[in-house]
Amino acid sequence: MVLLKRLQSIHIPPFFLCPISLDLMTDPVTLCTGMTYDRSSIERWLDEGNVTCPATNQLLESTVLTPNHTLRRLIQDWCVMNQSLGVERIPTPRLPAKPEEVKAMLENLKYGINVNETVGKLRGLGSESEKNRKLVIDSGAIQVLVSLLVLPEGDAHFPRLEWVEFVEDILSTIAQLSGLEINRSSNSAGVSNSRQIACLCWVLKNGNVEAKMNAATVLEGVASSSDLKAAVPDLEQVLETLIRLVRERYYPKVVKASLRCLLALCTSRRNRVRITEVGGVDALVEFLPTAETRGTLDRALRILEILASCAEGREAISGHEMAIPVLLKVIIRGCPSSIEHAVVILYLISEYSVNASEVRKAILTAGGFSRILLLLQTECSQRTKEKAKKLLKQMRPVWNGTPCSAAELALSSSKTSV
Repeated sequence: MVLLKRLQSIHIPPFFLCPISLDLMTDPVTLCTGMTYDRSSIERWLDEGNVTCPATNQLLESTVLTPNHTLRRLIQDWCVMNQSLGVERIPTPRLPAKPEEVKAMLENLKYGINVNETVGKLRGLGSESEKNRKLVIDSGAIQVLVSLLVLPEGDAHFPRLEWVEFVEDILSTIAQLSGLEINRSSNSAGVSNSRQIACLCWVLKNGNVEAKMNAATVLEGVASSSDLKAAVPDLEQVLETLIRLVRERYYPKVVKASLRCLLALCTSRRNRVRITEVGGVDALVEFLPTAETRGTLDRALRILEILASCAEGREAISGHEMAIPVLLKVIIRGCPSSIEHAVVILYLISEYSVNASEVRKAILTAGGFSRILLLLQTECSQRTKEKAKKLLKQMRPVWNGTPCSAAELALSSSKTSV
C-alpha cells in the first residue's frame, strides 16, 4: 500500500483515498450505500461488528462488497503517470479465497495429495489478506498442518533432507498463518501422538533457528491442553531440550519461545517437579544475569516463582549459590514486575524451605536487609510491599547474628510495623 507519508509532496485526487484509513486505495470496493472504501479497511470495520456505513452512518442492508474496477484502473493509471515521483503502481488484487476452496486443500492434505504444493498455497492465501488468513485458520488448517509433523520411522536420527525441508516448511506456514500466536484449542486437537511430539523435539535439537522458534511455539500452544500427558509419554525429553536451548542462549528468539513454552508447561505441579529434576532451576538462575530484554528476564522469573511453589523447586533455588545474590540484584535494578517476582521467590524460599533459617542468613549476608528496606520506600506494587515486609519480619530471629546496625534495626521496625 502506498502511504500518505511517502506522498506528502504529491497531490492525490481526494476520491482515490480511503475514507477510513486516508491512504491511497489498492483494492477499492463499494458498499450498498454507494460509498467506496479500501477492502482491508472496510473488512476490518465490519469484522469489529459495525453495521453502519462509516462515512454516511446509514444502517447497512447488506455487507456485500462490490469491487470498483473502474476506480482501481484510474488509480493504477495515476500511479503509472507519477512513477517518476516515486509512486509505485498498485497490484491488481486477487479475489478473496472461498471456503470450499480452502476445504478442498485441507482434504488434499489429509489424504496426502499434492502435500508440498498445497502447503505452499495455504501459506500464500494467508499472506494475501487478513480475511484469507482468518478463513484458513477457522477452517482448521492449523490442526491439519500440525498432524503432518510426524517423525519418520526407521531413520529418525538421520532423516532425509527432503523430510527436514518439508517439516520446516510446515512450521513456517503455521507461524505465518498464526503470527506466532498459536490457537491452543486448535493445536491440542492436532498433536495427538508421541511421534508428532518426537518430531518437534527433533526440530528443537537439530533444526535451523527459525524452525526451532516455530517448534517451541507449537509446543507452547499444546502445553496446557488436557490431553498433553497422553500425547507426551516422554515429557522429560521435551523439557530437557527446552532447558538446553535456554542454557545455550545463542538465539534470543529461540530462547524467548523456549521460555514461553516452559511457562505454559508449569501449569501442573507434576511438570514443575519434572522441570526441577532435569535442571530447570539451575538453567534459569544462571540465565537471569544474561537476559537481554526485560521480557525474557520477567518470564524467567515468573517460571522460577511458579517452581518455588513446590518443595522440590524451593530446595533447588535455595541450594543454588547464585540464586539469592542474583535475585537481590534484580530487586535493585529490575522493572516493577521483575522485582515483584524476585521478592516473592525470596519470601517463598525463606518461609517454606527445609533450611529456611540458613536461607534467611544468606539473604542477610548478601546485603538483602538494606535492599529490601530500601524497596519499601519506593513506589512498588502492594503485593511486593506485603512480601517485603514479611521478609523483614522473617529475618528478625537471626538479626542478632548478623552485622546489621542499630539504625537499620530501628528503621526496619518503623517500616514493618502494621
